Amino acid sequence: MPSRSAHRFLSLGIICLIYVSPVFAGDTIYVMSDTYAGVAKDTFKLQNQQSAVDNDDLLLQLVAQQSHEIFIRDSIRQDSLLQQLILRDSALQAELTALQDRLIKTQDSIRKLQELLHPTPPAEELSTANSQLSTDIDPLQQEIDSLSRELADKIYINRAGIEKSIFRDLDADLEDVSRNLRERYSHWYKEANLMAQFTQNYISPNWYKGGNSQFAILNIAKGQINYRKDRITWENLGEWRAGVTTTPGDTLRKYNVTDDMFRLYSKFGYQIVPKLYAVASVELNTTLWNVWNENQSTVKTAFMTPAKFYIHGGLDYRPIEDLSIYFAPATYKLVYAHFGDGDSIHNVNVTNYGIKAGEQLLSEFGSTLRVQWRWHPVREFGLDTEFYLYTNYKTVEIDWEINGEFYINRFLSIRLMLHPRFDSAYIAEGDTKPKIQFKELLSIGFSHKFR
Repeated sequence: MPSRSAHRFLSLGIICLIYVSPVFAGDTIYVMSDTYAGVAKDTFKLQNQQSAVDNDDLLLQLVAQQSHEIFIRDSIRQDSLLQQLILRDSALQAELTALQDRLIKTQDSIRKLQELLHPTPPAEELSTANSQLSTDIDPLQQEIDSLSRELADKIYINRAGIEKSIFRDLDADLEDVSRNLRERYSHWYKEANLMAQFTQNYISPNWYKGGNSQFAILNIAKGQINYRKDRITWENLGEWRAGVTTTPGDTLRKYNVTDDMFRLYSKFGYQIVPKLYAVASVELNTTLWNVWNENQSTVKTAFMTPAKFYIHGGLDYRPIEDLSIYFAPATYKLVYAHFGDGDSIHNVNVTNYGIKAGEQLLSEFGSTLRVQWRWHPVREFGLDTEFYLYTNYKTVEIDWEINGEFYINRFLSIRLMLHPRFDSAYIAEGDTKPKIQFKELLSIGFSHKFR
């Protein structure tokens, strides 16, 4: 029996062999992975790599290549399954046709036999023959119906149920399939989107170029419930926005509201001819928070100041999917200011909203043009734009909002908003005539859709 010292010597030798052997083996590195990005239990052998960064890059390339091969193999397997179903359906249809031909020929033979042998038809024999053939045909017809339903479902899911994507996401694919199946059997479409995004920069007090640190956050909650059946469409939208930013140049307050909107919109349409609808719509658009003038104790907007209410009637032209050109020559506009010029605390300048000084209400008729377009070429990128023009034939109001969003994953996104605006009834302090207004915001943060 070996001694304890022999055991120690043997253990020390094994340890030395483990640590020294790579020196004689060269720069060969073995990386094992059985869970990363869906990779099978393979061993990647990375040779002659001089740094860990190079190893990681090569590993990622191999993982991406293998994931792509798995995706192609799955696609080929699905196409093969569809082809087998199609061939099986064709074979069953041919067998059913042959049985139906046999039934016709048998009935003709029985009828001729009846004419030769019996003065009256042998109803019992004819009934027995028909029952026997029906027994053969019914199970075959049921199998054909079952295969047809299975074939239709698989084609629908694989060809139209999954959106285009730059990067594959299994959970997102399953959500898309479930949503498309729900919409297939329902006339209702529901969607909600929540966002909480921010921008931030920090500048130290001794920065050689000067400047101020700033932080901004934007919250958006948007939901829609739409109905479509035959010639009838009914769209319902609710949207809330709240944007807050720091105010380095304001000595009275640290934060101020930069984006504030609560909006409800409903549009009912009836198709007159293809792509053209007769439409009636209502809209409520208002503010909820105080937006203060810098270094002053007065506000630009406040709760229900202004509150705008519209009733539209006109035509909606939809030349392609997700593009709406809505012209409403009959538009009623009502603007209300909860706080007027005489309010000592708020002292809102109501003339900025077209209301006469000393009053709180504006009621007028005009015309509206609204163009809405959604372009989502892939799941990871979307562009939503809305152009709005209203005129009472004395003044004109133009509002154009462009939102581009790149989705990093299902919970993170980068958003760029461009918002030019022109209102001939609004003249900013220090100006002598109306000018184009512009707002831009680039933000990153939480974003998720519920469907």
